[in-house]
Amino acid sequence: MKIEKINDNQIRCTLTRQDLADREIKLSELAYGTEKAKLLFRDMMQQAAYEFGFEANDIPLMIEAIPISSDSVILIVTKVE
Repeated sequence: MKIEKINDNQIRCTLTRQDLADREIKLSELAYGTEKAKLLFRDMMQQAAYEFGFEANDIPLMIEAIPISSDSVILIVTKVE
């Protein structure tokens, strides 16, 4: 899982086939908010807070999923204030 800060209100997270396999998550599960997907998102947000100070407590988030191959995806997380 690779996380990059785009600006103060956005991060980009790249998830590869291996990232998903390590957590036993199918790409399709991300869209349906399964428990595994929620845990992945929580870990992703914790890593973003630790690395970049990207805090989103009580702030609505917009999440865009951009497939980059049949087994990898980029998630753009934007704070909506």
